Amino acid sequence: MLAFVNTCAAFILLIPAVFAGALVPRRSTPNFYLVATSTSADYHLKYLRVNQYDGSLTTGTAGKFYLDGVRLRQDKPSDPNTPWVAYIDFSLTGTGCTTDGPLKIVPGSSSNKCAQSVDFHIASYDQNAQLGAKLDFNWKGGFYGCTNGVVKYSSTSSTPAGCTAITLWTVPANV
Repeated sequence: MLAFVNTCAAFILLIPAVFAGALVPRRSTPNFYLVATSTSADYHLKYLRVNQYDGSLTTGTAGKFYLDGVRLRQDKPSDPNTPWVAYIDFSLTGTGCTTDGPLKIVPGSSSNKCAQSVDFHIASYDQNAQLGAKLDFNWKGGFYGCTNGVVKYSSTSSTPAGCTAITLWTVPANV
């Protein structure tokens, strides 16, 4: 009986060490990749890549992301002290901000007054758990794969010129 108690006590003490690597402080989720699904073969099952500061489906390095509250951030082990933030680069016009813009990932923040970096969410897809969770922004609109693989977001139901609707799904990545 004493051996059983000692084994249980050792297991209970081991649990925090096993799960300590699952979440890093200031993160709401573990790291994940984002993979697009689309009716277009050009953008179907493509990783969201980071090409300099642009979200891309065709060029760049597959990005590892995580959520910090409602901010989507890129995990950059080569630059752990600088937060790399994803944002939608809405443009300023004479009448206000545009309703669509490219997805950008930058160190720090943007100086663009129309850019929005908050209100990213992931929502489980109950019809097929293998797809992971769907990335949403502001709970409306949608993401698009566009010319040269650039990823855009539109807050309306109209598709930006030269673009095809995509859905971005989370796929677990090692921490």
